Amino acid sequence: MKIEEILKNHNLKITNERIFIYDFICKKHIFSCNDLLENFKNIWRASIFRTLNLFLEIWIIRKVNLWEKIETYELIDESHHHEHMKCEKCQKVISFESENICKKILEEASKKWFKVKSHNICVVWTCENCL
Repeated sequence: MKIEEILKNHNLKITNERIFIYDFICKKHIFSCNDLLENFKNIWRASIFRTLNLFLEIWIIRKVNLWEKIETYELIDESHHHEHMKCEKCQKVISFESENICKKILEEASKKWFKVKSHNICVVWTCENCL
């Protein structure tokens, strides 16, 4: 779906800044706020933070916990849900399918009367190059 349609469906204003940021994150697997700040020096810092928070609120992006001191995000792709593995030495990140894990999380939550809003799994490992 195009960002214009997404924003329209949420009764939100369509701005060039939102379109530029959305186009940028569509080309990245994982990104940080710093990536946006570095790439969009012509957009006010506050506008970037507001857009990032807006995209989180309307479920265009999700937070992924890959590094301790850097918040990272990725585009939500309903057709391709996945989780991440990160090498503890070289910091390489790969994705893996997580359908069975997700089913188990939902089953356990249901047993305990919880409703899962979102989840984020990052497996820390050592890749074959770093072994």
